[in-house]
Amino acid sequence: MNKSKKPSLWKEVKEWKRLSKISEKEKSIVFYAEHSGYYSYFEGLIDELTKKYNQQIIYVTSDFSDPILETKNKKIIPFYFNNLLQLFMSFVKCKVFVMTLTDLNQFHLKRSINPVHYVYLFHAAVSTHMMYRFGAFDHYDSILCVGPHHVNEIRKHEEMQKLPTKALVEAGYYRLERIYQAYQNYVQNASPKKKKTILIAPSWGDKNVLESCGQQLIEVLLKKDYVVIVRPHPETAKRAPELLEKLVAMFNKNRHFTLETSVSSDESILKADVLISDCSGIMVEYALGTERPFISMDIPLKIKNPSYQELGIEPLELLLRSKVGRIVSMQDLERIPSIITGLLKNKEKYRQDILSFRNEHLFNFGTSSEAGAKYIMKLLE
Repeated sequence: MNKSKKPSLWKEVKEWKRLSKISEKEKSIVFYAEHSGYYSYFEGLIDELTKKYNQQIIYVTSDFSDPILETKNKKIIPFYFNNLLQLFMSFVKCKVFVMTLTDLNQFHLKRSINPVHYVYLFHAAVSTHMMYRFGAFDHYDSILCVGPHHVNEIRKHEEMQKLPTKALVEAGYYRLERIYQAYQNYVQNASPKKKKTILIAPSWGDKNVLESCGQQLIEVLLKKDYVVIVRPHPETAKRAPELLEKLVAMFNKNRHFTLETSVSSDESILKADVLISDCSGIMVEYALGTERPFISMDIPLKIKNPSYQELGIEPLELLLRSKVGRIVSMQDLERIPSIITGLLKNKEKYRQDILSFRNEHLFNFGTSSEAGAKYIMKLLE
C-alpha cells in the first residue's frame, strides 16, 4: 500500500474486494495485529510457517503505516482493516486465526460466524489474571503459553468458572528470544561507553511511572550525568500526548535525554544498563532477555481484574520483581542513583538469579516458534 496515500473507508472496501478474490487455501492462516509493533511477536512463528512449512499467510493490520503493507515476501499477503475490522472479524473465513488481541467476543470484536480456530499468542510474558480483564482468554480455542504459570492460571480459572477446557500449548515466548539474541550481538559489537544509560519504560495508565514521578525521576538521573531514554507505552502516546509534549519541552535541550515514541525497535532495551519501570511486561522482557536487573517503582499496580487474588496464584510479574529487581518507593527518588550503582556492582549475582528464574518459568527458550508452528500445522491437518 502506498505510504503517500491516506487511510479511507473506500480503500478498506477495495481491500475487502481484494481479499474476496483469494482462494480459501491461501486464506487458511490469518494473523491480525493492532499496530506495527506487534510484528515482533509474530515474526518467529510466521518465519517457521512460511519458510519451513511453505504456508501462505494473510496478515491483517489496523495500522496504515505498518511496514508489513509494503512487504516483498510472496508468502505474506497483507491487508489493512480499521473501520471495517469489526465486519471483517465477524465474517472471516479461515482455518486458523492467530492474534495477540485479548477479550475476543467480550466487546465489539466477535468470533466469526464461520468455523474458525482461534489461537492466542501472548504479547507479554506476565500472568493472565491481574493485568488482563476477567475472562480475557475465555473465547479462544488454543493458547500458546509462555510458561507453566499460564497453564496453571488458565486451568484454575476454567475450573473455578466451570468453563470448557481449551488447548494449552507449551510454546514459549519468541519476543524474549529475539531480545536475547539481539543483546548477545550487541554486546559483541558495542564500543565501550563513558556514561551509563538508563531506560524509563513504564506500563500505561494514569498511575504509571511517567504520570506519577516522571519529571522528578528524569531530573534526578540527568543531574547524575546518566544518559536517559524515555520509552512510553504506545497507549500513553495515544491517550496522554500532552504529558510527552511537556517532558520534551522540559528536557529536549539536554543532549543526554531522548524520548523514544516507537516500540518497533529494541535498541534502547539493548543499550540500557538499567531499566526503570513499574510493574509491566517490559521488565520481564528486559530481565530475562538481557539477563540484567531492573528497578520497579512502587506505585499502585495496574489491576484490570479486581478479583485476581481469588485464583490464589501469585502473578509472575510480582514474583519476578521481588526476586531479581529492586522495588523503590517514590519517596526514595533521590536514592535511585546509588541503587543503580548497587545493581551494576552485583550484576553477576542478579544474572544467576535471572537464569534460574528463566529456566523455571519459560517453555522452550530458543525454540518457541518451532513449537508454535508445529501446533498450527497440526490444526491445519
